Amino acid sequence: MLFDPGVKTSKRDLFDRERELEEIFDAVRNREKLIVVYGVRRVGKSSLVNTALREIGEPFAIIDVRALYFESGFRGVSESIIVETLLGKLRESGVLYEKFRDILSDLISRIESISMGFIELRVGRRRGYLRLIDVLGLIDDWCRRNGRIFIIALDEAQYLRFSNKRYDLLIAWSIDNLNNILYVLTGSEVGLLHDFLRLDSIDSPLRGRVRREVYVEKFSIEQSVEFLRRGFEERGVEVKASEIEEVVKKLNGVPGWLTLYGYYRVVRGMNNIDALNKVLEEGTAIVISELDKVIERSRDRYTAILKAIAMGFKRWRDIKAFVEARTGPIPPNKFSELLERLVKYGYVKKINGEYTIDDPIVKHAVLSKL
Repeated sequence: MLFDPGVKTSKRDLFDRERELEEIFDAVRNREKLIVVYGVRRVGKSSLVNTALREIGEPFAIIDVRALYFESGFRGVSESIIVETLLGKLRESGVLYEKFRDILSDLISRIESISMGFIELRVGRRRGYLRLIDVLGLIDDWCRRNGRIFIIALDEAQYLRFSNKRYDLLIAWSIDNLNNILYVLTGSEVGLLHDFLRLDSIDSPLRGRVRREVYVEKFSIEQSVEFLRRGFEERGVEVKASEIEEVVKKLNGVPGWLTLYGYYRVVRGMNNIDALNKVLEEGTAIVISELDKVIERSRDRYTAILKAIAMGFKRWRDIKAFVEARTGPIPPNKFSELLERLVKYGYVKKINGEYTIDDPIVKHAVLSKL
């Protein structure tokens, strides 16, 4: 169903992403070990990757790095948490569990306890600290013996850059040494490509390695209209063209918000105005919940920066002047650090030296709730 607000896992529910799917399929067929999927928040990166990996038919594990980062309380995503999560993903699927039973048995013999539903194991609490490199090596060996590949998807992978562990080095090592493990990394362009992978840096461990970059764009006006039209048609609901045009204009081609609007219309039976207001209300709550975790260390300054940009200030100096009028003097380097952090997290977009808030729900949240 097009208007299902959850992560899509089937091609029939994924609208107009044939090009992006084929890019991922082609990269996997050619055994390209690093596939980078990037785009703005709620553009559908997770749905694209989930659908692609299920269509490919090879064993895989998808790890939500952002969730792990927030759960860690900003301490960074530790290696033991990644190991625990990866083992848990193997356990979640009955098919995968059967395939990797011998691997899991080997791992279990090395460590004490992690809670995985079927046994208690604890990572890193005894003589046999289990490294991620050990887990990857065992998975690669199984794949070699069985003529398979294993795909590890790190959703919102840029959050790994806040860890003490150099995961970019580990991925580079894996690419060089493990022939049967492929990586799919999703995230924002700045946070993922420039900050975590550092692909534009001469000393990046991943620089020069073959990679496939898949950019997931927002829907165009025409795509947005067609997406809503098809979604309503799928559920046998008639909607005026003028209402669709209004929604497209207000939600700016962001698939996640268009989907939520459609869900409220066809499942909850709301009218146009109520559905739009509900998207703004619920979307704002989601954005504020996430944003609170990002800005809590310097709330007043971050809030002022976001307010300035939401109100239409675009240039660095104008935003800084607005912030200083609200919060007092701020050193230029500190101001740039705060502004760029919002860019890296995807709340603010920088285009040709000017700053904007591209997501209409983020802009609404900033103006109405901060």
